[in-house]
This record gives sequence, C-alpha cells and structure tokens, in this order.
Amino acid sequence: MELFIAVLLLMGKVFLSTFTSPLFIITYLLLFFIVCWQYRRLEDITQTLMNYSRNQYLRSALLSTALGLLGGLLGSILLIFIGIDLGHLGIMYLWMIAVLLMLVNPRFLCFAYAGGILSLISLATGYPDINIAQLMGLIAVLHMVESILIMLNGSFNPVPVYLRSGDNIRGGFNLQNFWPIPLIALVASGMADTSTGINMPDWWPLIKDYGQYDYGRNYTLLPVLAVLGYGEISSTSTPRQRVKKSGKNLFFFSLILLLLSILVSRWAQLTIIAALFSPLGHEFIIWLGMREETKRQPIYIKPPRGIMVLDVKTGSLASQAGIRSRDIILSVNGEPANNFYTLQELLSYGWITVELEVLREGKKTMQLLNCSPWQELGIIPVPEGFTPKYLSMDHDNIFDRLRRISGRLIRK
Repeated sequence: MELFIAVLLLMGKVFLSTFTSPLFIITYLLLFFIVCWQYRRLEDITQTLMNYSRNQYLRSALLSTALGLLGGLLGSILLIFIGIDLGHLGIMYLWMIAVLLMLVNPRFLCFAYAGGILSLISLATGYPDINIAQLMGLIAVLHMVESILIMLNGSFNPVPVYLRSGDNIRGGFNLQNFWPIPLIALVASGMADTSTGINMPDWWPLIKDYGQYDYGRNYTLLPVLAVLGYGEISSTSTPRQRVKKSGKNLFFFSLILLLLSILVSRWAQLTIIAALFSPLGHEFIIWLGMREETKRQPIYIKPPRGIMVLDVKTGSLASQAGIRSRDIILSVNGEPANNFYTLQELLSYGWITVELEVLREGKKTMQLLNCSPWQELGIIPVPEGFTPKYLSMDHDNIFDRLRRISGRLIRK
C-alpha cells in the first residue's frame, strides 16, 4: 500500500506540472474540440436522416473528457506498475502503419492491427528493433481502459438511425464515443540513483526486459496524450445491452493480450503468438458484434399492431408524457393507431389532453399526453414501409473474406 501511495503522489506531481503547461493545455483543448466536432458530425447524420438534432454534442464532449481523465488515471497506473517503457516501442512506426491501414478502411485505425503488423515485420526482418512484449502490453492497457469506458458511458446519447440489412430496413442506434485521455508513462533515462525517486520491488516490472537493459535502470515519468474511440451499431439489442456485452468482450481480449505480453517477456518463443493474436483477436471481437447483428432478430421493427417508438426527442411532448424507446402506442383516446400517419391524424383533432394506450415490456399502461400546436410531438418511429434515407450495414471483416476466398478455392 505504501508503494501504491508513493507512486500516486509522484503521478500527481507530474499531472499537476503537466496541466499547468501552456503547450499541454493548448494540445488538450485541441483534442477536446476534435472530439466535440466528431459528436457534432454524428448529430448531423441524424439531422440528415430524420430532420432531428439533439444539440447535445457539447455535453457529450464534456462527459467524455471527464471520463477520459478517469481513464487516463487508470491507464497510467497500469502502465507504471506493469513497467511499460515507451522508449523502445517504435511509436512513430506504429502511427505510420495505423494511418496507412486507415486509408484501406477507417475502422483499421487501431493499434491492435498496426501493432500486430509492426511486430510481424520486426520478427521477419529484424527492423525496426522494438520490444514486442512491451508493445503488446501497451496495446492491451489501452484496450482495457477503452473497455471500461465503453461500459461506463458507451450508451450515452445514442444516435437513432434507420439501417438497411439485405432487403430489410430496421431501426437502430449508432453508438460512437471518443475519449481524450492524458497518460503518465515510463521512459528509461539511465542508471538508477538510489538517493532519489522510488525503489520498486523485485517483482517489478511485470513485463521483463532481459535482452536489452540491465537491472537498476532509472525511469522518468512523462505525460502522453491519446484519444480512444468506440463505434458500433445496435439494432438487435438495446444500446445499454450492446455496450455491456462489447465492453466485456474487449476487456477479455485485452486481458489475454496482457497475459501474452508478460509470457513473451519471459519466453521469446511465444512472440509470434502475441503478434498474431493482437489483430486477429481484435477482429474476432468485431466479428462477434457483427454476427449478432446479422443472426439475431432485430428489435426495432414495426409490430403487428400499433407504433413502436425508436427514440423520443428531448423536451418534446412525448418526452414530457413519459414515452420511451421501444414503447408501442396502441391507441389514442381509445381509437386504434396502427401507423405513425394515423397517430398524427388522431392527435390533430384539437384535444387538449389525450390518453395513450402504451404497451411497455409486455404490459399495458396509460400515458397522458398534453397536446400543444407550438410543441413538437417528438416521436421517431421505427421504419414503416418506404424509407428514403438509411444507412447500409457493412458486415465485411477478415474472417468473412477468408471464408469467401476458401469457398472459391473449394469450388475450383
């Protein structure tokens, strides 16, 4: 416990000096505006598809930034106690490969793919000379922090969309979040001076580095800025259910990769396994989410009777009446409403207050709706019939490509 407190105090000093640096503040604000712009882009998609914008991109960016601070603290603790040295990881090469992969497909802008490719190149050619065990450890820590952030607020402010899968159009939510995280990381800076700093125990670091460094080296704590991102479509489960499952899957991936990196630092023969697991394991996590969207029954589709609510606009009449996503509106003042057009017609009769019969989670309930010609109803229904604007669901991934290629070879 004393060691943990000592490290936290030292980290606190570095964080304090970092956040008072004008250069760091300017860079951090730049990342904040980039995150804010990304959330604005998501709201523009909804505006284009449904003529509706929540105007909450600033609130989303502020919440993500606050949680990013928490993620940065957790990530820094993991990086320090695991003993990951950023000085020999080939960060420049890592970014170069990540950017090239992004040009192939934007979703490949991820260190799991770039790190695996960089490690395989290093193993095959000997260049660049990097510490693969520590590189895998860094990737594992970043994804572990991301998995926790996903479970904390991955479902915040989901963007309602209409989706096309095959010949069918369904409702769903576009889940995307971005977290700017300030990290404190280790960089080796020479032999240790036992009169200053903190003496770490014999078990440290967890990721050993027998090949290149002597025992008793001195490490400096340096600030690093990073941005973590998450994106997924949810049409077969609620946003909360989706992020819970995705966060768990990503956490187990990062935990396995971290254990592999620790083993690789002790048994170099396992290096190829870790290098392959980084991109393939991450792709498997993506495949699991895509498979669920393909194989399971969508839940945001038109019911046999009534109108299913996909989303409710904040501050609208429906929101004030307590209408929620997945509610099915059956009738208005006893008059059946089987489509959204009929619902609007019934609400245009001039009533001051109407009683909506709503089916919610299999139980019928009555909700009072105060009508007002100056306020919007605020209901976004699931797709009904012809839908001119929608997003196409792309399920392409490495495993599907390999399956198609193998199928062609077998047929030949």
